[in-house]
Amino acid sequence: MIERLIQNMLLGRKETDPTQEQFRNGTKNAKLVKINCAGEIFVTTETSLSRYPDTLLGNPARRAEYLDTSTGHLYFDRHQELFSAILYFYQSPGTFRPPETIDPVVVEEELDFFDIDLARMIANYEAEEAAKNVPVPPTLTQRINQSITDPSYSKFSMVWGGIDLLCILTTISMLVIETIPDYQKHFDDPFGTPLVPYKIMIYGIDVFINLFFSLDLLIRFSTWPNKRKFFAKPLNIMDILAVAPFYVELVVFITTRGLPPPQFFALKVLR
Repeated sequence: MIERLIQNMLLGRKETDPTQEQFRNGTKNAKLVKINCAGEIFVTTETSLSRYPDTLLGNPARRAEYLDTSTGHLYFDRHQELFSAILYFYQSPGTFRPPETIDPVVVEEELDFFDIDLARMIANYEAEEAAKNVPVPPTLTQRINQSITDPSYSKFSMVWGGIDLLCILTTISMLVIETIPDYQKHFDDPFGTPLVPYKIMIYGIDVFINLFFSLDLLIRFSTWPNKRKFFAKPLNIMDILAVAPFYVELVVFITTRGLPPPQFFALKVLR
């Protein structure tokens, strides 16, 4: 029983040098506690002992009952060799490695005397580790971002990703067709005279696609954890450049009340 508890106590803990640990934690000036165990003097700090306040040595009031007023030392008439391992348990902290030559029954008796309940401490340690590993539920902003950027996140994400892919293929197809001289006339002013229904439909598809891309870009930007890093992603910059020509053409169309000049076609190629 005691061997299994000791192995579990050592599991997952990184053993450290107690002296170095004390100096790193700024305890080199901490109050020293001198302990006389069956004639041998041990020295540690109150900081080390206070790590486990539920134990005999960790509780100042309880250990004061063993104070030798003539020397100012705590005195315990206990197993001297094993006490070194018990003291190291406080200093390490949490590593208990008794000498293999000591009878496990004696080890249990000494642990009981100093009120070191390894089983309870192991349970508390495992509970703390489990609490650390509990996944934190994503925030609303994170869920929205995942829904837009990860098609496998949900059914909605899959639909959104499908629409996005369809828009990309459609806009590429329209751009390729528009470069063919015999078909360029079909992409002329959709609101010219006389009105041609299919030209209005083509223009409507183009508007829908660009509005969809703009909405996608706006949602991703608004839910991005770090707005500065958003612009550090090449794909995000490409998406911005992809929708920018549409708005440039739209501004020109509104201000001049007509289609932009032919050189603006280069902006479509950029898209």
